[in-house]
Amino acid sequence: MEIAGAPSNLLMGIIAGATIFLGLPVAFLRGIGEKTRGSLTMAACGVLLLLIVDVGYHMVESLERTAMSGNFNKLGIMSAIVFLGLLYGLVGLAKLEERRGSMKGEADPVSIATMIAIGIGLHNFAEGLAIGQSFSGGSISLGVVLVVGFALHNATEGFGIAAPLAGKPVSFARIAMLGLIGGGPTALGAVIGGVFVNEYITLLFLTLAVGSLIYVVRELMRLRFASLTPSGAMLALSIGLLFGVFTEIAVEAATNSSRSGTVTNAVEIDFSRASAGKSMSLPAGSHIVIKNSESTTLEFESDGLFPGEVFIKAGDRAPLTITTKPGDYKIIIEDTDYAPIDVKVTGSQKSSQ
Repeated sequence: MEIAGAPSNLLMGIIAGATIFLGLPVAFLRGIGEKTRGSLTMAACGVLLLLIVDVGYHMVESLERTAMSGNFNKLGIMSAIVFLGLLYGLVGLAKLEERRGSMKGEADPVSIATMIAIGIGLHNFAEGLAIGQSFSGGSISLGVVLVVGFALHNATEGFGIAAPLAGKPVSFARIAMLGLIGGGPTALGAVIGGVFVNEYITLLFLTLAVGSLIYVVRELMRLRFASLTPSGAMLALSIGLLFGVFTEIAVEAATNSSRSGTVTNAVEIDFSRASAGKSMSLPAGSHIVIKNSESTTLEFESDGLFPGEVFIKAGDRAPLTITTKPGDYKIIIEDTDYAPIDVKVTGSQKSSQ
């Protein structure tokens, strides 16, 4: 019966992924000089560096949460996934390029753009999973905000794909294909996320994305850095990085504000140091409200209980919806020594809607 939501999840995934085409027309710029092309490419490097930091943070965080739980068998599996994903993303792409004979002299811009699209597509598949998970769990407002936020991000990612092709002869068909490679996985992930979410699969795609994006940033630097002065290259890179940072801040702010307000029939978790480490049981699809009774702003995350992070100021509350399948989960309080709150999710109850 969760399949019934697949068409709407697909539509939301398409909306989030389609904006990648907004940045692709950069590839059709003509009559620009070598320095302008280099500046565009270095700005794209800045956007991709932000993605590496963002995706890498979530990758490492998954390992940290598992280590904190004391489940060393699971930690071993996840560590192996990270090792193999990074190995393939870095060494595997280099081997493919060597086989294609593209490592002679200057790298081929079309090949680089294709690898960027693949790396971004892997990342966007994981984003699509979060969209599908939100809608299937009944958190419609959060799902909509995620769609808007990821759509904003994808517009900048389209620029990252197209920048190496600026001033080069490239067909509309090639650009359309690159857009599908980079943005299409968002829609696929949204459909799958509404039916099935597996943290090992999510981690694998995040890890592959990190490895491949690191590799293509290195190639972009080889491709255009020589056409600029060191200060000019770093200025362009800084502009791209700052642009990515501010879009990330906008997404986080919008996501957090969507969790404001009141929710009826919600279970309140009054969090303080005294309540850290406690256990509770909740039905899937139920609503919770976390109250921060500490004296500072805290960041709450989970290992799949709800998507994303939520920042709660001292004394404030934030409503959340349990958007996950039955099982054992944790609410983690980031950057503190507080023990996580253990949450057992049981079968859904219609009355909790």
